[in-house]
Amino acid sequence: ELYDYLKNKSDYDLSEVIKEVTIPKGQPIYIPGQSTFYIYEIISGAVKLGSYGSQGQNVTYDVISAPDTFGNLKYLNGGFFEFAETIVPTRLRTYRLEFFKQIIVTDPFVSEWFNKSTVRRWAQTESRLFHIRSLDRFEKVQSVFNEFDREVTDINHRKHNLFALLTMQDLGDLTGMTRQTVSQILKRIRGNNRKETA
Repeated sequence: ELYDYLKNKSDYDLSEVIKEVTIPKGQPIYIPGQSTFYIYEIISGAVKLGSYGSQGQNVTYDVISAPDTFGNLKYLNGGFFEFAETIVPTRLRTYRLEFFKQIIVTDPFVSEWFNKSTVRRWAQTESRLFHIRSLDRFEKVQSVFNEFDREVTDINHRKHNLFALLTMQDLGDLTGMTRQTVSQILKRIRGNNRKETA
């Protein structure tokens, strides 16, 4: 939606400010503390976002797919401490940061698109936090399943179920539980499902 709009506007020379890149599965796009000069849009594939825990371990707090955007707008005075990593082979569209920041302020269409995208992601995050605090263990796993039980397509046109790509640690991070607890719950859910279909 954003790129198509920009492409059809004659007053933007996109060749200097927008590029496409392909990144293999499991590769970092950026790491905490690294200077980045782009905002990223997912064309195909999926990306894990997170930060480092107190023991230096990766902690996942979001998983996104096309057409989501992500990156450091540099509004937080060094308070941005995030990693982004592909979970399938992924194609990204990169927007030069200064160009992106300019158009979300000066172009009404882009500004409206940006506001809607930001509010949508914000609402999803708030909903996930609410579920972590208010649901029981089984409901937490179910809510994450409902959120990520969708299909994504990688750069080779292979289709993947996004929930199935998540590790037990990812699921633990997203539900506020340990990976061992999530694993036990999934075993019980699968066991119950087998009994129901028998």
